[in-house]
Amino acid sequence: MSYTPEMVAAIQSAEPLTFEKAQEIASSDAFVRAGKSQRSVIAKAKSLGVAYIPKAKPAKRPTEETKSDLVDRIAVALGSDSSDLAGLSKATTAALLAVLERVSP
Repeated sequence: MSYTPEMVAAIQSAEPLTFEKAQEIASSDAFVRAGKSQRSVIAKAKSLGVAYIPKAKPAKRPTEETKSDLVDRIAVALGSDSSDLAGLSKATTAALLAVLERVSP
């Protein structure tokens, strides 16, 4: 079933469309009866030229310290240069944290 003028108006009135608004629209009676999913609502909004603000994507990498940061901190705790400890970067993060815990004052 295609979109009715009322459905199109509902999408256009939600501009700028967000992920949450698309979910809300797709769960309304008219859209459920027509079998329109959230994805379909977003696609229709884009085809109508309605601005869509996508949901923020999670960071691919956690913002925790990197292994090189841990090696640098271990070097500081030992009063050494981090280049002297370059081989430590191949150790696991858990091992580096354990070493850092034992050498830190």
